[in-house]
Amino acid sequence: MRTTTLACCLVAALTTACGGNTAKSDAEKTAAAISGADSAAAASNPQCKLFTPAELATYAGQRLSAGEVAAMGSGCQWAAVSGEGSVLIQVYPAEYHEPHRGAPGFRQVADVGTKGFVESELGGWNAGAITGPDAVVVAVSGPKASDAVAIALLKETIARRRK
Repeated sequence: MRTTTLACCLVAALTTACGGNTAKSDAEKTAAAISGADSAAAASNPQCKLFTPAELATYAGQRLSAGEVAAMGSGCQWAAVSGEGSVLIQVYPAEYHEPHRGAPGFRQVADVGTKGFVESELGGWNAGAITGPDAVVVAVSGPKASDAVAIALLKETIARRRK
């Protein structure tokens, strides 16, 4: 009887331990996809497919690395190859769109969609608007970052998403 009980406990422990590794692996995969550490996730992220690093370098004014998943999967970010600077494109449901009216340089932009705006933040510029069921926000930092550059990137992003 003791041997049977011991054998059952051993089988239960091994089964639980093996199942735990799978759960941990799934959690690690999810974390990698959300954080941008998973290059396959970036390849399937619609925002990462909109531009090449070379195309976005014209907005930032410096070379950019390949896009990585950002903003918990709702965006893609291209970081500067050297120094500081980046470009971020994020798309999320329109109901969550909330322009930061108190931000430095904030102003409404009428010709980019509903509730269009531009603002200065952390040494760069953000621009955003609602287009259909989604809100689109772009952020640009780098040598060429300006309100006009952020608005131009927003307009081009919206145009490319319509294709």
